[in-house]
Amino acid sequence: MTGDCKLFICIALFHIIVSYSVNRMPYRTLAFLRLRIVPYKKEKEIYEKVFRIKAWKDYVPSAGPFDKKVMKGNGAEYLSLFILETVRAEAVHMICLIVTFLVLLVYDQPYGWLIPAFFTMINVPCIMIQRYNRPRLENVLLLHGYDLVVPEDEEGFTRRLLMLRKR
Repeated sequence: MTGDCKLFICIALFHIIVSYSVNRMPYRTLAFLRLRIVPYKKEKEIYEKVFRIKAWKDYVPSAGPFDKKVMKGNGAEYLSLFILETVRAEAVHMICLIVTFLVLLVYDQPYGWLIPAFFTMINVPCIMIQRYNRPRLENVLLLHGYDLVVPEDEEGFTRRLLMLRKR
């Protein structure tokens, strides 16, 4: 097995481990993280004008219980979960990006930068989409006069979320 193949497998495994770990985070932890990874006020404008995010964001595949193309509700519970899931997605992609570059620090091959460049191209657009959508969802929450709902009963909340998804 070549060194580049080992690097690719190593980074891919780290992505899987990070995804699995962050997907196990309780909503109260995501609510805490939400207060620490706040998008800057000018980000929306940069995403729209410089990166033209509206033209491509819907083509990026999404995973998880929420479809970014169609909102299936506008209640406090639904919007809160959607917001918290954008935090989860951003955390996964951000940690994966950091791990990619940490692996690159210990990897010493001539073309070792190509594989991290590939993983960067995968993660950065996803981070941008989450940071673009979250403030918009939070504005909808505020417009309806709701506060963010952080579930205490993780299992019941997840069950209701799955029921929303089936609609």
